[in-house]
Amino acid sequence: MSESHIFQFAQTLQDSASQHRQHIHRNPELAFQEFQTADYAAKVLEELGFEVSRGFGKTGLVASLSTANEGSRFLLRFDMDALAVPEQTGLDFASTKAGFMHACGHDGHVSIGLTVAKILADMKNELPGSYYLVFQPAEEIGQGASAMIADGVLDYIQPDYALAVHLWAEEPAGWLGITSGPVMAGSKDLSIKVRGVGGHSARPHKAVDPILASAHLITALQSIVSRKIDPLESGVYSITQIHAGSTINVIPDVVTLSGTPRYFTPEVEEEIETSTIRICDGIAKTFGCEIEVNLGVNAPPLVNNPAVCQAAEVAARIISPKFVIEKNLRMMASEDMALFLQRLPGAMFFIGAGKEDPETRFPLHHPRFDIDESSLVTAATLLLETCKQLATTTL
Repeated sequence: MSESHIFQFAQTLQDSASQHRQHIHRNPELAFQEFQTADYAAKVLEELGFEVSRGFGKTGLVASLSTANEGSRFLLRFDMDALAVPEQTGLDFASTKAGFMHACGHDGHVSIGLTVAKILADMKNELPGSYYLVFQPAEEIGQGASAMIADGVLDYIQPDYALAVHLWAEEPAGWLGITSGPVMAGSKDLSIKVRGVGGHSARPHKAVDPILASAHLITALQSIVSRKIDPLESGVYSITQIHAGSTINVIPDVVTLSGTPRYFTPEVEEEIETSTIRICDGIAKTFGCEIEVNLGVNAPPLVNNPAVCQAAEVAARIISPKFVIEKNLRMMASEDMALFLQRLPGAMFFIGAGKEDPETRFPLHHPRFDIDESSLVTAATLLLETCKQLATTTL
């Protein structure tokens, strides 16, 4: 039996955790449209005795439970939005909205938050500290955390720590990713307009072809990582959208490109930005066109606090000595939880959620993505046991 009283109680909540997750899975909502999801969460939270405050990040909400407990103040973040991915799971509780599904586990994250709430409601006199459950919109487009921060969520909570979890279906239940330092890359939203002069495709010498310029531009931009960044550093430069033209025999006036350069360090970020601008200027001069570049920060690198990760490791061993803990998990994907962690000590942990059969484990954003729902109570317990370790700690 686990030494964790929290885990012992959490395991009795497995059915309700699954019910929450499956309800939300049936009813996916895209970024900043999570009205039903937020209403569902608010109703459950209010029935448990939480005070629910809205108005943070459009559809976001914060739930708090009044206690007399001393200790640290914890912000626990749970994202809510789904993706525009047509579901192919064949589940009994598959999405009822054509073209949309929870392919990133956020249905599970909301369920974890509601399970945490139930544990807190029943054990509030046993757990030190104060807990603020933040249900965040629009993580998938990297705008939800910034919207909640802009609306004053940190001033409202005044937290000492920020924690989150992410379900990870590529690894089985019982696996945990607890990594100190940089874990997820920073990313930029890249938008480029290449303006030429349109004309007949049979008379290209009378036009300034933005498609030809764009082809050279893409090749040059992709070389930034291979030729301008130290091979011992990490970087990714992906052009993911190209839009141009509407008629087969017409050279268009404009080509628009977009993508997401990614990085871990300020040095790589600066090299990506300066090289992008320099290459665009050079291509514009070479081909006689105009190139407009916009590079906005989507999310900074997500960096976990070492002391918080150490507390999570202790917590994990209390829950189960059989857990497999990966301490070197890093990826080039981005997460706007990083904005909270820029401002506060904290961490995001990854929770193995893959099904028993490896053939049925699919990565994030896959149309057949699904989870082992036992991961929901594991995640809820890890958050609260980590908070328990940190509640009387000063960093």
